[in-house]
Amino acid sequence: MMAIQIDGVVLKNHKIKSSYYLLELDCPVISSQAKPGQFVMLQISGLNYPLLRRPFSIYRSYPATHPRKSKRGHLFILYKKVGLGTEIMTAFQKGQKVNLIGPLGNGYTLPPLPSPSGVILIGGGVGIASLLPLAETLRDQKLFIFIGGRTKDDVLCEKEFGQGGRSKVFIATEDGSNGRKGTVISLFLSKMEQFHQNNTLYIYSCGPDGMLKALSKKLRSKEWSVQASLESRMGCGIGACWGCVIKTRDPQRPYQRVCKEGPVFNLKEIDWE
Repeated sequence: MMAIQIDGVVLKNHKIKSSYYLLELDCPVISSQAKPGQFVMLQISGLNYPLLRRPFSIYRSYPATHPRKSKRGHLFILYKKVGLGTEIMTAFQKGQKVNLIGPLGNGYTLPPLPSPSGVILIGGGVGIASLLPLAETLRDQKLFIFIGGRTKDDVLCEKEFGQGGRSKVFIATEDGSNGRKGTVISLFLSKMEQFHQNNTLYIYSCGPDGMLKALSKKLRSKEWSVQASLESRMGCGIGACWGCVIKTRDPQRPYQRVCKEGPVFNLKEIDWE
């Protein structure tokens, strides 16, 4: 399916905690096509400033044919108020039109199903947004979910991830205000012993570059499949401007675009040096 540019209509836009907000849009064309790990480019305002669109992971999407009428065509974006663009977004009102381009990028590649060994999801901060649709797609599998944040206010979606009957959720905060004190990577490493005998493990991760770099170093020698969704500033979102390039270990194409070849990559193929 090809990405399209279209207006969505705001249904809800509310603060869920601290500086985190959830935007719900009526946008059946994009929500019917979206796959876990894809994103949209959202126009913040009709004015010349901020000029560039902003990329946002698709947090939840329901096709126009969804059995529950109240969910049909709905698209959700989980965002954090961090600058002018997202501050403007917090004022979006019900009924307002918001222009989107999407769904964009290559999402997560699903493991062979059913997966006998279980699946691990590792997310930090608002990066957790792209992992929820993946967890819902894999809800019949055994899931080990690691969620991290600086404080308890940065721990997102704990309840939503825990709704799957076979999901086990682990929490880490850097200040110890929720779950284990430390980073989400140190938490995962403390549990890694139980997965050592498994050579067919599938790991999915999303979060800040520092988190993904630390994970990459620890798992480079493992045979496990490790996919990561990268966060990046983007100019266009469609691969034209080459503003979100990362270096990889691919000798044929060492430089790849997060928006076009990604945002999901094999974590072991990213050259962090």
